[in-house]
Amino acid sequence: MLRAPWRVARRYAYRCGTGRGRQHEPMEPERRLPELDNWVGLWVAVKDGQVIAAAPTSLELVDALHKLRPVGAGKGAVAQYVPEPTDRIMIGIG
Repeated sequence: MLRAPWRVARRYAYRCGTGRGRQHEPMEPERRLPELDNWVGLWVAVKDGQVIAAAPTSLELVDALHKLRPVGAGKGAVAQYVPEPTDRIMIGIG
């Protein structure tokens, strides 16, 4: 039986990477902005290290961003929920 060349190359590449452990540089934990301590339990929009809008739900946060003046002031902001500070971590895969 003839094997397609792309199958052989893919199997070879897979085997080459699985034989020995890979060395990775340690990752620094993501630092929480100190300003977020004032917004626990809310959704916030952060731009350039500053909270520019906050709301109890993500939908209300979107509305608050749309109302910012001048128009487009929220462009490039990152929306995130501010949980209680804790030492626990959650890792999601998917």
